[in-house]
Amino acid sequence: MAYTLKNGYLVTPQGVFKGNLIVEDKVINDLGSSVSVKGDVYDVEGLYILPGFREQHLHDMPGLTRYVDKPERIGETARVLLNHGVTAFKLATVAMPLEDHLAYLNSCREYLESRNNGADGARFEGAFLEGTFINRECAGAQPPEYIVHPNDPQAKNMLDALLNTGVVKLVNIVPDFGVDLISYAASRGVLVGCGHFKASARMLEEAVKAGLRFIVHLTNGAMGQSFKPFEGGGAYEGALTLPVFIELIVDGYHVDFRYISDVIERRVQKHRTHEIISVTDRLFPTPEDAPEETFRMFSVVCRKPENENVLYTEGYMDSEGRLVKPPPFTLCGSLLTMDKAFQNLLNLFTVKRSGYMIDVDARSLEDALILISKFTSSNTAKLEGLSDVGSLEKGKKADISIFEIVGSPGEYEVKAKYVIVDGKIFEI
Repeated sequence: MAYTLKNGYLVTPQGVFKGNLIVEDKVINDLGSSVSVKGDVYDVEGLYILPGFREQHLHDMPGLTRYVDKPERIGETARVLLNHGVTAFKLATVAMPLEDHLAYLNSCREYLESRNNGADGARFEGAFLEGTFINRECAGAQPPEYIVHPNDPQAKNMLDALLNTGVVKLVNIVPDFGVDLISYAASRGVLVGCGHFKASARMLEEAVKAGLRFIVHLTNGAMGQSFKPFEGGGAYEGALTLPVFIELIVDGYHVDFRYISDVIERRVQKHRTHEIISVTDRLFPTPEDAPEETFRMFSVVCRKPENENVLYTEGYMDSEGRLVKPPPFTLCGSLLTMDKAFQNLLNLFTVKRSGYMIDVDARSLEDALILISKFTSSNTAKLEGLSDVGSLEKGKKADISIFEIVGSPGEYEVKAKYVIVDGKIFEI
């Protein structure tokens, strides 16, 4: 059965133009300014038709702690994500007990393979092991008692057990202690990233040769930095120069918008915008789960300030029950959503601005939309080697987000009106 999205502004890799888009048999059958309507018609006059947002780094703390054996919990998350324009997502884990980790991943696999997946919400595409194989000194909000350094004798067996669940698509492994586990994970067919690390740029380069593909939330997780020339610089300097994808959390708390601007414009200058991925690193996908007071994440104590939309780490409970304070402004997690990330980037790009090192003129709304769509949709598909999703093009899967955009440069507001997953249309 076919239907038409009529009179919308189509955001394509080639440009933004008003026209129609035909969906048939779960794919984009045709699109353009002169395409005739076919089947049922949805008049989206004045709305923007975008490739569906692909969220690769999202947590569900209640799922990781209270509902590890409840696959239906993932369905609840999938339904909520529709409200934010997300059509496909992965769920990230934290450093946690192995038995809980395995139970959660088995629940993920059960939902991934179920008929419900994608039928009544965003499509779940697998898990991301974030917190286990990192540098304990760079734990950030990861529970340090469950971190296993990659050179630990038990690391490979633990990784095997987790990968054997069949649901893991991405894994975070730091190069601080060598690259053997990175090389092994890559040989197992998962995408390897690194975050919560302080390796030198030279060590990071060796990791890239071993199979490292992306940087987990650039500048977060106590990431190492060096202004000296030795070893090519620190982790941050390596991430800026090496051919790797980079995750960015654009909530204004995790990374100063001036750094966001500089990092992006550096990639623009080098014609490497395909490497930037916008993520939320959101800790609570459903609004009712977001805490209003102090809460525990295993040994980590977190809180949400009254007037800030972010979570801070209060400290860590040691083995004797004492609260150990972290460095100032240690964040526990994000409350960002993908539509808000999109809005933040839109308002950043459409005004003249100064980063710490690069000054930039305002972009037009159309140019900004094309660029941001790479960060929220196309680039995750490129990282994964997927050719059938990530952009509005004939023959690609009908994963589409339709937004109302109102306001003026620097003050735009966006709101999802329709979301299409595998050709099925949801009105928001």
